[in-house]
Amino acid sequence: MFTFQRWKTALLGSFFLAAAAAVQAHGFNVGDLAISHPHARPSLPGVPNTAAWFGVQNQGKTDDRLISARAAIASRTEIHDMKIENDIMRMFQVEGIDIPAGQSIKLGDGNKLHIMLFGLQQPLSVGDKFPLTLQFEKAGTVDVEVWVEAPRKSGDAAAEHDHHQHNDTAPAAQ
Repeated sequence: MFTFQRWKTALLGSFFLAAAAAVQAHGFNVGDLAISHPHARPSLPGVPNTAAWFGVQNQGKTDDRLISARAAIASRTEIHDMKIENDIMRMFQVEGIDIPAGQSIKLGDGNKLHIMLFGLQQPLSVGDKFPLTLQFEKAGTVDVEVWVEAPRKSGDAAAEHDHHQHNDTAPAAQ
């Protein structure tokens, strides 16, 4: 017999499964490209900058290239890479990121590539979301929704992001 309590439990379980699927389905498509899990870190007190990361899978037979990004929440948005120089992690702007045919790239999570957002109009907190427009050389433009998430474990590029110096700004807060 299917009691009210079992029905309520089944309904609640279905709700949580649907919510989990929605979180995992945080992806966007443009042309042959699949953009997965756009996310950013919350901004630090007194620091008007943050970074955003995501994955891109090129499912096509032609190479493509990320050539720009724009976010209305920032006064300036740039594609960046990082390197260690004299024991200091430094960022620098790059002209674009190649996405070879049939391959994937991942910004963050061990890869130092990221989208830098300068001059935030307001602080970002865990749970916030904001639009980011990505421009690809061949696939075109796609608007993605970036979710602001808590920092991950130490050791990945995203977790280490606040421990470097911008080439055109003062050292970030430690």
